[in-house]
Amino acid sequence: MTEPLPWHRNQWMQLQRSRQQNRLPHALLLAGAAGLGKSRFARSLAQSILCEQPGEQGEACGKCRQCLLLQAENHPDLRVVTPAEDSHVIRIDAIRELASGNTLSVGDGGFRIFIIEPAHAMGQGAANALLKTLEEPIPGTLMLLVTSAPDRLPVTIRSRCQLLRFSPPDRQTGLAWLQQSGLSATEAGEALELAAGAPLRALELATGGALEPYRLLREGLQSLLLGQDTAVSLAEAWLKEKELDSLLLFLSSEIMDVIRGKRHQEGKKAVSPLQSLHEWVDLKELYRLLDRLTDTRRAGSNNLNAQLALESILLQWSHITRG
Repeated sequence: MTEPLPWHRNQWMQLQRSRQQNRLPHALLLAGAAGLGKSRFARSLAQSILCEQPGEQGEACGKCRQCLLLQAENHPDLRVVTPAEDSHVIRIDAIRELASGNTLSVGDGGFRIFIIEPAHAMGQGAANALLKTLEEPIPGTLMLLVTSAPDRLPVTIRSRCQLLRFSPPDRQTGLAWLQQSGLSATEAGEALELAAGAPLRALELATGGALEPYRLLREGLQSLLLGQDTAVSLAEAWLKEKELDSLLLFLSSEIMDVIRGKRHQEGKKAVSPLQSLHEWVDLKELYRLLDRLTDTRRAGSNNLNAQLALESILLQWSHITRG
C-alpha cells in the first residue's frame, strides 16, 4: 500500500481527525508544486478511507478485501480521472460519466472516492460539468482534485473545495528521504536544488539521468554571466535539448537559490561565479524576474514564441547579474 510521505504528516493527521469526527469534506483541492507527492497523498487517503481495518494513524492495513482490490487496481469505489492518452485535456465526457447517477452512488464500504488529476487539465465544459456535482454533493462521496496550478481552475470550482496546500519539506527532511531512496548525499543535494526542493521531482531527475544535462545548463548560465555567450545563442542551444517549460523551471530554481543565498548565506565562501551572485545582486530585480517566469509558465504555449521568450528572459538575467 502507498504510505504518506514524511512531509505530509500535518495534512494527513488533519484529515484523519476530520474523519474520526465524521467531518470529511465532500471535495478537497490538493494544491502545490509538482514533485511534492500530491498524487501519492490522494491514493494513500483513498486507501485509508476504503480500508476495513485502518491502523491507529489511519494507514491502510494492506490485508483486507478492500485493500487487496486496491492493490489489484480493481476497486469499484475508487475512480481516477486523467487526460485521455491522445490528449493533455480531461474531456467533458469523463466528467459527465462521474456525474451520472449510477457512478455517484455510495459503494459497499460506505464511501466512493474520485481522484481528478491534474484538475487544471479540465476544459471549460468539463469544469462546468464537475461544478454541478460539487454544488449538489452526494453523502459518502469524496472528490480529490490534484493540481500544481490551482489558479488555472475556475473560482467556482476552487470555492467549493476545501484547500489542502502542499509545500516543499525542509532541506534536511528532503535530503534524508532521497538518501533513503538510494541517492548519495552529493546526488541528493544537487537534485534537490535543481527540483526547487521537491523531493519526488529530485528523485526523478537523479534516476532519469537528468543531472548531467542540468549541470550543462548551469554552465551555460555561468558563461552568460562571464560574457562568454549571448542570450540568443544560449536560448537556441537550450531549446534544442529541452522544452521551454522545463527550462523556465530550471531558471526559477536557480533564481530561488540566489535569493536564499542573499537572505541567509552572506559571508559563505563561494566556489563559482554563480554562487557569488548573492553577495551583490539586487534582490528586487530577482523577484521581478521570478514573477516574469511564473507569468510565462502560466501563459503556456498559447501563441508563445519559445525562442523569443527565452531570449528575453536570459537578457533580463544577464542585465541583473552583470549589473
